[in-house]
Amino acid sequence: MKKLFVGAFALMAVAFMNAQGNQDESTQWGNSNKANVDQHGKTNHNGILQWGDSNDAKVSQYGTDNKNTTNSWGNKNHETVYQNGKENSNNAFQFGDRNHATAKQYGEFNKVIQTQYGSDNSAYALQCGNKNEATQTQVGFDNDAKSKQYGNDNKVTQNQAFYKNDAVAWQNGKNNTISQDQDGINNYADAKQLGYDNTITQLQIGFDNKAYADQTGDNNTISQTQMGNSHYSRDTQMGCDNNITVFQDNNPHGGDTCCAPPMPPIKCPKGTVGCP
Repeated sequence: MKKLFVGAFALMAVAFMNAQGNQDESTQWGNSNKANVDQHGKTNHNGILQWGDSNDAKVSQYGTDNKNTTNSWGNKNHETVYQNGKENSNNAFQFGDRNHATAKQYGEFNKVIQTQYGSDNSAYALQCGNKNEATQTQVGFDNDAKSKQYGNDNKVTQNQAFYKNDAVAWQNGKNNTISQDQDGINNYADAKQLGYDNTITQLQIGFDNKAYADQTGDNNTISQTQMGNSHYSRDTQMGCDNNITVFQDNNPHGGDTCCAPPMPPIKCPKGTVGCP
C-alpha cells in the first residue's frame, strides 16, 4: 500500500511539473532559416513562424507566463526577444526583407507590438518596470524606431511610413505618454519624459522635419505638428502643468488681414493755392 501511495504521488508530481512546463512551437518554411529558443522558468510560451530564406530569430525567456509570437515573411529578417519577469508579452510581425526587430522586457505585465512592412526597417523596444506598453509600426524602407521605458504604466506609440524616418522615445516615471507619427522622408522626432503624467504628441508629414520635445516634471503637455518640409521645433518643459502647442506648415497665405478704414481724402490737392 505504501509503495502504491508513493507511486501515485510521483505520478502526480510529474503531471504537475508538466503542467508548469514551458511551451515552444517553431515552424520554418524555406532555406537557411535559424531559430534559437531558450526558456527558463514555467509556463512561458513561444511561437515562431519563418517563411522565406535566411531569417533569424533568437528568443530568451526567464520567469513565469511570458509570451512571444514572431512571424517573419520574407528574407534575411532578424528578431531578438529577451523577457525576464512575469506575464510580459511580445508580438512581432515582419513582411519584407532585412527588417530588424528587438524587444527586451524586464519586469511584469509589459507589452510590445512590432509590425514591419517593407525592407531594411529597424525597431527597438526596451522596458524596465511594470505595465509599460510600446507599439511600433513601420511601413516603407529604412525607417528606425527606438523606445526605452523605465518605470510603470508608460505608453509609447510610434508610426512610420515611407522612407528614412527616425523616431526616438525615452520615458522614466509613471503614466507618461508619447505618440510619434511620421509620414514622409527623412523626418526626425525625439521625445524625452522624466516624471509623471506627461504627454508628448509629434506629427510630421513631409520631408526633412525635425522635432525635439523634453519634459521634466509632472502633468506637462507638448504638441508638435509639422506639415511640409524642413521645419524645426525644440520645446522644453521643466516643472508642472505646462502646455506647449506648435503648428508649422509651408503655406504663406492665410492668417489674419488688417482691416483698416479707408484713407482720408487729400485736403489740399497739389498745385492749389496755399499748398506746397
